[in-house]
Amino acid sequence: MNRLLKIGFQLAGHWLLVDDSLTLQFVRHASQTNVLYAFCCDGDIKYVGKTTQSLATRLYGYRKPSPSQSTNQRNHRLIRENLAAGVAVDILALPDNGLMHYGDFHVNLAAGLEDSIISMLKPEWNGSRTAQVESSNIQIPDTSLADFGFTLHKTYFQSGFFNVSVDYQSVFAGDGEQIDIFCGDSKSPVIGTINRRANSNSTPRIMGGTLLRDWFQSNASVLSDIQVSVHTPNEIRVKLGG
Repeated sequence: MNRLLKIGFQLAGHWLLVDDSLTLQFVRHASQTNVLYAFCCDGDIKYVGKTTQSLATRLYGYRKPSPSQSTNQRNHRLIRENLAAGVAVDILALPDNGLMHYGDFHVNLAAGLEDSIISMLKPEWNGSRTAQVESSNIQIPDTSLADFGFTLHKTYFQSGFFNVSVDYQSVFAGDGEQIDIFCGDSKSPVIGTINRRANSNSTPRIMGGTLLRDWFQSNASVLSDIQVSVHTPNEIRVKLGG
């Protein structure tokens, strides 16, 4: 914990159990966006994450995780277990102050530090992306925020991404957020990212990488119709259109 405090992290709040419900009490940074945050159990760093949303919005996902949010579900359970055992669970935060630049370009401090901190401190709740994908065996809910389709253009087919039209951009999370992409009837997601910088109008580009590319190439062809159901701002299911 001291190593993070020395580089500018501050105590942002505390997790609490109130009437057997998980809640939190903020000290500072609740409305701050572009934040690197950490969960500490009696001073021991257990989890490090980042968000482009406000810190309060991101942490709500740990308070009320949906059945298909594997990371949120796991951390919700671990936070509760520690609190029930009498262990203090604190929240540290390091906001991006917007002052770091490389030439004319802004450097996102949270995004730049996250991988290095996880690599050096190895927080036990983070695990690895591979482990998260392999251990997921979850059922995405039937309800959805939105449903839409797109044509599988050659660049999508070859590269494993697709763009979201302006009509549906508001139902997706912010730039740089993780998104779970359930392909076909799979119960294990492809772990992707939301990129709102690739398109000039800031509409989301859903980046699924090689795993989404492989699903496209195994199940569809160029110019196929793909259907998308948005279940949460960070979870979607893609299927071959009828």
